[in-house]
Amino acid sequence: MKCLSVRIAVDVNAEIAARALQLSGVSDEKIMVCHDEAQVTEAWEKGCFIASGSLELVTHLPFDILVESTGIPSVGARHAELAILAGKHVGIATKETESVVGPYLTRLAERQGRLFTPLDGDQPSLLIGLVTWAQTLGFEVVAAGKSSEYDFIWEEQEGAVWCNGQRYSAPDFENLWTLTENQEIEIVSARSEALKEIPQISVPDLCEMTNVANATGLIPDRPDFHALVLRTGEVPTLLDHQEFGGVLGGSGRLEVFNCLRRPDEVSFAGGVFVVVRCEDQETWELLRGKGHVLSRSGNSAMVYLPRHLLGLEAPISMLDAVLKGLPSGGGSAVKPHVDLIARATQEFASGQNLEMKGHHRHIEGLRPEVHSAAPLSASAPVPFYLLPEAKIVRPVAAGQPITLADVSLPDSHMLRLRLEQDAMFFEEAAPSL
Repeated sequence: MKCLSVRIAVDVNAEIAARALQLSGVSDEKIMVCHDEAQVTEAWEKGCFIASGSLELVTHLPFDILVESTGIPSVGARHAELAILAGKHVGIATKETESVVGPYLTRLAERQGRLFTPLDGDQPSLLIGLVTWAQTLGFEVVAAGKSSEYDFIWEEQEGAVWCNGQRYSAPDFENLWTLTENQEIEIVSARSEALKEIPQISVPDLCEMTNVANATGLIPDRPDFHALVLRTGEVPTLLDHQEFGGVLGGSGRLEVFNCLRRPDEVSFAGGVFVVVRCEDQETWELLRGKGHVLSRSGNSAMVYLPRHLLGLEAPISMLDAVLKGLPSGGGSAVKPHVDLIARATQEFASGQNLEMKGHHRHIEGLRPEVHSAAPLSASAPVPFYLLPEAKIVRPVAAGQPITLADVSLPDSHMLRLRLEQDAMFFEEAAPSL
């Protein structure tokens, strides 16, 4: 594409990186598989595309920005720091890394005259942009958030709800489809109960909202989020203050909702939204007539971007960073306001290992929550993505948050950076473990 050239691919080994270049349309004769720095330099000087199994081998090359998308928390931390210290911008797609040490890496990049930024195409960057847009216009942001990754699709004829390709029986769901006035909260609660077999919150959702919280200062209304099952038009009604018929205890709240729709209705598509306060009733009634989504009370409205195009939008953030020096996230405003932590949903015995699994990077037996950030200490909950490969060192009861005293953490690169972050932002932080 215009203004952008991607000539370097790094993966767990050089052959896999080469395959990625092939799949992107690069011909074999233009790809050099490189296993040492001399081969990398030769390939660059020849104008070839470089496939490497190690980021360390390529950081001396004159590229502008690294896109870190391994999805592996500790690897993401190492790659990001390595690139920043080599004088490169970093576009972070590994949200797991960002949730633990994003504020530190943001500051480190600033000191190097570079940017550490989330990427458009992922919800955090898009939501931060939408929140900033609303605040710049002077709106009171009541709530902001995203729809979950998979819609809840009601098949009325078969009495079932489909989600992520799986069918869940819901024979009486017709009675819960429409929100009766003055019974909205009760009906939405009944929806969640009727569909309790479907996961209604996930680790990736809360991880992304952690990163948004640290960039914007917005916070969740409760640590595990409300995660309501809502049709698109219902969002501003339920995600408003309790005094106006919603569920929230105040403004500036982050939230995730599960998009409920019929098969022939448009998906929210993992998009992002802000709910803003309607202060000029005449203007907002005019906008309601234009098809904008207002709450039943008329006190709030939802403005939204119903898209989530994954990596397709990332080049916009890359061009902004390199050509304009602009982050897609919060820039210097990023601070550790909150941590993504883990609460046990089962008992753990001493000696058990914690393992990160699957597309959603979950850890079996642990539920994510978002709490106020705190430095690492024996009594404080451990950030969720410091826990992969940790060992339980004392019994943990179901319902208990995992604290540092409960586990032995692996000696990871990200642990070192987290200690640096704690020392940077918390006066009471211990210098070492």
